[in-house]
Amino acid sequence: MTPGGNTLPRAALVVAVLLVAAMLLSLVVGAYPLAIGKLLSGHLNEAEWSVLTQLRAPRVIAACAGGAAFALAGAALQALFRNPLADPGLLGVPAAAGLGAAIALIVVGAGAALWIGALIGAGVAIAGMLLVVHRGAAPMAGGTVTLLLLGIAINAACAAGLALLTALASEGQLKTLSFWMLGSFASLDWPVVIAMVVCTALGGVALGVQANALAALALGERAARTVGVNVQQLRVRVALITAAMVAVITAFCGGVGFVGLAAPHIARLAAGSSPRVVLPLATLIGALLCVLADVIARSIAPPIELPVGAITAVLGVPLLVSLVTRRVERA
Repeated sequence: MTPGGNTLPRAALVVAVLLVAAMLLSLVVGAYPLAIGKLLSGHLNEAEWSVLTQLRAPRVIAACAGGAAFALAGAALQALFRNPLADPGLLGVPAAAGLGAAIALIVVGAGAALWIGALIGAGVAIAGMLLVVHRGAAPMAGGTVTLLLLGIAINAACAAGLALLTALASEGQLKTLSFWMLGSFASLDWPVVIAMVVCTALGGVALGVQANALAALALGERAARTVGVNVQQLRVRVALITAAMVAVITAFCGGVGFVGLAAPHIARLAAGSSPRVVLPLATLIGALLCVLADVIARSIAPPIELPVGAITAVLGVPLLVSLVTRRVERA
């Protein structure tokens, strides 16, 4: 299977069709169902139009943006570290966002303070990463090991901070924090959704520019340097792009786990291993997984909503295992 051949367009077309179908399903399913015929024809009454434009549409677009962002970040980090187990949480940014959200929740309360606290926490983690990266005469002298150790340190520190804060939180605060950390695309207004879309689009373009360098890095650092790739600068760029993108998305929708790990693997198994193929296809797969997970999360036991992060794991694990098993059988 050759990267850049006809496999990517075919796979992308299939996933894109499934994504459109999932988005339409998400628009009509819920506690207030809408008729698909009325939706497609535009013959909706005032209440139905309000549900569509103020509740369903922002939620669907947020799920697409969030899933795409986590999948992009996971695919880029797996290529950067040449490690199939890498995911958006590797650099510690989601953990830092969670700690910031917990502090804001306990000190100020729920609402916008939760998002602001998460953004501040993620920003502090990125600033700390920049400080370590640029310290000394040779930035990133430790290579991937430096980033890995830094991510482990941030994750451990944030886990300790969260453990202390949960001991101080009330029962209601604990419930709010737990649900936020497992992810949700509910209660997001249009300005927040637009910010998520812009962040994901900018991150996608920035990572797409690095695709050729990441493809060269897949052959090894020496090979990458031979073709003119500055490996140290590539590490810094990809780490900062993914960290910033994940920071914004996590702040608004919480930690939607497994998408960043599963979507790149599914893309790789379906269409090849080159980052030029995996990045765009994983973006579509991540959006599809999150839209489907959101539909399931609010459809199983309405009006109760289940955490989206739990649903993405339930969706992604069997699909990933199935694809891996098929690949092993073909080998």
